[in-house]
Amino acid sequence: MFQHRSVLAIASALALATPPALAQTSFGTGCAGASGVTPQLTASSVVQAGQPWTVEVTAPGGIGLGYLLVGFSNANASGLEGLALPLDLGGLFADPLWSGCELAVDPSYLVLPYTFDPNANGGVWSTDFQGFDAGHVYLQALNVDFDFTTRIAGVSRGLLVTGSNTFVPGMVPIPPGTFEMGSTAPAGEPYFGEADEVVHTVTISQPFWMAQHEVTQAEYEALVGSNPSTTLGPNRPVESVSWFDAAFYCQNLTVQAAVAGDLPPGYEYRLPTEAEWEYACRAGRTSEFGVGDGDALVCADAWFAYSYHSQEGCNFGFDTVGVGSFAPNDWGLFDMHGNAWEWCLDTYAPYATTPVTDPLATGGTSRVLRGGGCADLSFFCRSANRSSSSPASTFSSVGFRVVLAPVRTP
Repeated sequence: MFQHRSVLAIASALALATPPALAQTSFGTGCAGASGVTPQLTASSVVQAGQPWTVEVTAPGGIGLGYLLVGFSNANASGLEGLALPLDLGGLFADPLWSGCELAVDPSYLVLPYTFDPNANGGVWSTDFQGFDAGHVYLQALNVDFDFTTRIAGVSRGLLVTGSNTFVPGMVPIPPGTFEMGSTAPAGEPYFGEADEVVHTVTISQPFWMAQHEVTQAEYEALVGSNPSTTLGPNRPVESVSWFDAAFYCQNLTVQAAVAGDLPPGYEYRLPTEAEWEYACRAGRTSEFGVGDGDALVCADAWFAYSYHSQEGCNFGFDTVGVGSFAPNDWGLFDMHGNAWEWCLDTYAPYATTPVTDPLATGGTSRVLRGGGCADLSFFCRSANRSSSSPASTFSSVGFRVVLAPVRTP
């Protein structure tokens, strides 16, 4: 069973049992230059403190020769106090083809030459870095034309990797990636698939961190000063909270982290988007559930009312149980199915039918709920199942969990 610690205790912990994840954010502008191709720069996985990590440079079709500029900086060792100086190449060289090209110049940097394989699909080059624990690493890819004497072929946006030893434990690093959101489950037993679960390709472009478990009553009361729950227990999920209550909790958590200096640039504590929630719930699986064998949800997998797969009752009341009472999914997240429904950031809206990146629906009036609850049937707990309600409404089976993720405006 997962051992609970309050948010306040977590935030004050300095010694971590596992290496913390480091923040990765894009900055500055990129440009296509003479070739009409802007290279892309990404960290291929969540960067962990003290652990090796990989950076990839990609460009459609490949361009040939290029350079990866890497600057290492921190507030104590840099004359720029850990900041990169943007250099406008168009203004520097008075060349209109370089207009809009910007390099981030760091006081100390190295240059790594690379060559795209002309036969590679899209042009991909990668390099590995050793781990680090604090400070900043600035990365930017610079491609050149084949003669590389007069023209820059393209400059990527910068990638900033920020180290910190004070990130909140109890949160799971979620890597960026692409997955198929939605379901083709049939309408009848046992899945009862819905028409609004249209399968579409979604890309999560930035890493984020998701709480291992739903916000507990002890955590909520410690930060907000009250406990609205109907089934009381410090380690049970807080419930009977509106979307507005959940958003207020996240705002307070963000302020607390910012004051303590523990908030990475461009990140905040908030509710997960609907896409982030399903991506994390699936944890790489394509089956209907993210726990157990994936094809069925039985009483041993989660806390819910009735399983259409084993044809048996699991919970005959409306009470939640302590978070972490069941095994986590493959990414270490507890209770993504059952126990308490979870508010998401989005308003409810039909899915896109074409591939999308970092989707967030904002035009509706109701807010999305995910995961199913303690009094629900197994099909409501499917990874793709969608529900919604007024953001002001409260229910005894509805709670939430938080993510530490790029700032979004709901």
